[in-house]
Parts: sequence; structure tokens; C-alpha cells
Amino acid sequence: MPREKSIAERFDAYVEKVGGRLYKPCRRFLREALFGLVENRSVLLSQIGRALEEPRRLIHTEKRLSRNLANERYEDAAVEEDYLRLVAPILRDERYPRPVVAVDLTDIAKPRARKMPYLSTVHDGSKDELATGYQVVSVEAVGVRGRRLPLLSRLFSKVSPEHKSQNATALEAISTVSPHVPRDAFWVFDSGFDGHIFFRRLDELGLSYAVRIKLSNDRFLHLPDGKMKVSEAVELLPQPHTHRTKYHRPESTGRKQELQLGFVRDVRLPAYTFGGRPSTKKLGETRYSLVVARGLGQKPLVILTTEDVRTREDAGRVVDIYLERWGIEEANRFTKQGFDLEDVRALSWTGLKRMVQLTHLAYGFLALLVHGPRKQVERVAAGFKAFGPVPEYLFYRLLEGIGGLIRVSMDGGP
Repeated sequence: MPREKSIAERFDAYVEKVGGRLYKPCRRFLREALFGLVENRSVLLSQIGRALEEPRRLIHTEKRLSRNLANERYEDAAVEEDYLRLVAPILRDERYPRPVVAVDLTDIAKPRARKMPYLSTVHDGSKDELATGYQVVSVEAVGVRGRRLPLLSRLFSKVSPEHKSQNATALEAISTVSPHVPRDAFWVFDSGFDGHIFFRRLDELGLSYAVRIKLSNDRFLHLPDGKMKVSEAVELLPQPHTHRTKYHRPESTGRKQELQLGFVRDVRLPAYTFGGRPSTKKLGETRYSLVVARGLGQKPLVILTTEDVRTREDAGRVVDIYLERWGIEEANRFTKQGFDLEDVRALSWTGLKRMVQLTHLAYGFLALLVHGPRKQVERVAAGFKAFGPVPEYLFYRLLEGIGGLIRVSMDGGP
């Protein structure tokens, strides 16, 4: 029976896998940054520098880290690609019989920032108000029993020179991830992704997907009963079926909720002209199913999906799959709270984007540990003194106790 690798050995292997193509000083910086993030749980370079405990003044350590954070020889695309190659095999084992790939947009609010590059107006989800800051597109896979595997995370700003549109940014992230996930993966999107350009590109990529549709959307749907707006279709569609969902919002009581379901097959969208206008005569080629669920809030949940929904069970499965995407919101909350991501500071655009990627890689390392020997991570999580048993969501506990186990690997260089 092979010997169980220690946490330090697994960290060494992880850095070599995701940073193997980097220039040697950049690979050293990657190791130090990841260690500092999990040790001091902060994106501040001063906190990362303190974690390294170098025999020199902190200001010198911080300046060196700052230079490396903006180093042009650091290949972000290579690190991103090597990380995806590392985690891709996990999506093909029994823990992910048909992976649900959730795509989400979150914000990093910087209300007091003045000199950081390309600050723009964003919607602060925690306060439900407009703020100054940045946006992040995240992609994460969800498997059985709520297993999570982060796949990609990118910072963007709508006023940066390379920015085209929010849809273009999200589609670029999807195009990067899609070759590394199984072809039968089911992609799930919230209501910010219900544009016709987005649908067309997803169809070109050959993806199976479900998108939440806003009731306020004035798009016309072509149902078997005729052409009507989304709000009209929801009002006219009966919801005679009951479904007890096994998922719930993280902030809810955890009790299963009974939903009222309705669905209709063979739904078509209008074809769109090159000018972006819906055609009055031609229909799009893709055939959808429309699923409506009541009982999760004041407004019904309306999902447009490429799945062929034929039965009540099919409709309930689509709703459950959509609800699984709430896990990525918990992941976004973890990276913000666990690594203090909203405190990110850098005077270069490259440095800001790179620090978000480093935070994603630190979270990815923890996720790979959770996917490894369960008893090992439970021992680490149990080492942190806290009330109650080891929770199912191990990431917070794991982050508290892992830094000291990795420190023994920090003296060997890159």
C-alpha cells in the first residue's frame, strides 16, 4: 500500500504542476504567494511577506513581492492552462457522474480606492447598491454530495482597454474551460446571461445548458400555443406538479422546500439579424424546454434549458441542477472572507488580475486536498479548536490549520 503523501509534499507537487512552465524566479514567487495566502489568509503583500519570515526588513520583502506580482515574465495563461489540465481528470471520476458547471459574476467593491487602475461602477451584491470596484467571472464544477472544484477565476473591469463586453468576457472564460470538462457537462447560468448573443455562442460550442430568465425580459418566446412574452408564458403555464427539492440556499434553514412545477417543450427563440434585432418570421434552430417553479420566493423561478423535459421528474431535475449553482456563490463568499479578497491592493492592472488568479489557485489547492484522502483533511480540520464537529464544508477549518503544515516545504526554493 503506497504511503500517504503529507500536506507539504502535496503542496510541492501542486506548485510544480501549475507553475512548471514558469521562469524559475516566477515559480518561486508563485510558491511564496500561495503559502502566504493560506498562512496569513490575506491578499496584502505585507501579510504574505510576514508569513515568509525572511531574515530581512519587511519593506524589502514586500518590494520584491511587488516586483514579481507585476513581472512580465510570469505567464498567467500558462498557469491557468496547467491548473485546468491538473484538475480535469477529477471531473471524469465517479464523484462527477455528470458535472454541473456553474458560471457566476461577483464583485469586488473598493469604495475608498482612488488610485487603483480602471476602477468602474459595479453592483455591490452584499449591500445591494452601486459601488466602485471590479468584477470577477468565476467557473466552478459541482459533483455529488455538493463537491466543488474551482476551474477558473478572472478579474475584469468594463473600463479597461481590453474589455469588450461582459458577455465577451464570460464567453472567453467558458471557451477556455470547456475543452477540459466532459462533453456531457451541464452548464448553469443566472439571469445575467440571458442574451441572444450568449445563447448563440453556447450553441456554437455545443454545450448543454440552463439559463434563468428574467420575468422583466421583453423577449418573445415561440411556444406550441403561440408567440408570447416571458411574463405571459409564465402566467398562462399551469404548474400542477409538486417537487420536494433537495437543495436550498446556504442562508436558509436547510429544510427541504416543496415547489410547484410546470413545463413546456419545443420552445423556440426568434432568429436575430446581424443588427441584433429579432426576426418577425424566422425562428432559431435550437429547441428548448421552459421550466417554471414556484415556492422559492415571491417571484417564480423561470429556466430555459436545452434539456428535453418530458416528465415531472425531468423538470424537477432541471430545477435541482439550477439550484446547485448556488454553491458557487458560497465559493465566492469563501474567497472573499477566507483570503480577504476585497482588500486586494495593487497599483498595476497586471498585479490586480494576478492576485485574483493566485487567490483562485490557493482555493484550488484546498479543493484538491478535499478531493484527496478524506481522513487526512479531517485531521487537519479537527486540529483547529472550534465548537461543534467537523463540518461538511471543510474549507474554512482547513484554511485555519494548514499553513504550519506547509512551512516545512518553504526552505527548499522553487
